[in-house]
Amino acid sequence: MNLFRLFKHVSLIDESVSLENQLSYDKELSKQIHKDGFIVRFWSTEGIILGKMDTLLPQFEKGLKHISGLKINTFIRKAGGLAVVCDRGILNLSILFSKNHPEIGGLDESYAFGVNLMKHLLQDFHMIIEEGEVSASYCPGKYDLSVRGKKFAGMAQYRSKDAVMVMITICVNGNQANRCELIRDFYKLANPLSDPKYPEIDLNSMITLSDITNKPITVHALKENMTQILRKSGIIVNPKKHM
Repeated sequence: MNLFRLFKHVSLIDESVSLENQLSYDKELSKQIHKDGFIVRFWSTEGIILGKMDTLLPQFEKGLKHISGLKINTFIRKAGGLAVVCDRGILNLSILFSKNHPEIGGLDESYAFGVNLMKHLLQDFHMIIEEGEVSASYCPGKYDLSVRGKKFAGMAQYRSKDAVMVMITICVNGNQANRCELIRDFYKLANPLSDPKYPEIDLNSMITLSDITNKPITVHALKENMTQILRKSGIIVNPKKHM
């Protein structure tokens, strides 16, 4: 991937905020975007992020009550997508750049950039990464990333007046079947009529990077590896900083 052709510099930010403040934090960051640069923010948090569509489920409150009973925090995001799990074995990336970028500012082009960037940043794992919906996963989407049919990452997008925010969730380590079970049980309660707009989750539909590679990959190590790849990409990498 020729990042230098698209951008001259990238700002790296490694900072997490509370679950309910993630989007507002990124919106503030978007005000710092320059036309020839982009921002990558690494973050992790604990809880379940729900999509706006989830709130339309006939028994949404019942499903929400079940999650609350497990002492798990929830947040409803304005970006696209459905329910996803966040914990310390999950790495989230917020990729922010100008909506007016001549090559990747469009909706589909922004998603395609997210896919290509992930393939670039994960190159050291030597995986054959497939792109396309894994329908039995949680938050299935056209731009799911998978290996041998099992999803390990997904993305959603939020667009403001001048900025694009591509939000990517990567399953790094931990028990992915347990994460799938959490979301499956939510939908069993909240979607009793099995509305096909919502997934019927197969506990074996997803996988972590650690399980793909048979190596104990940590979130910290993955961030460091991605940072090194960015530094080798021919663009200026600004020091990690807080907003």
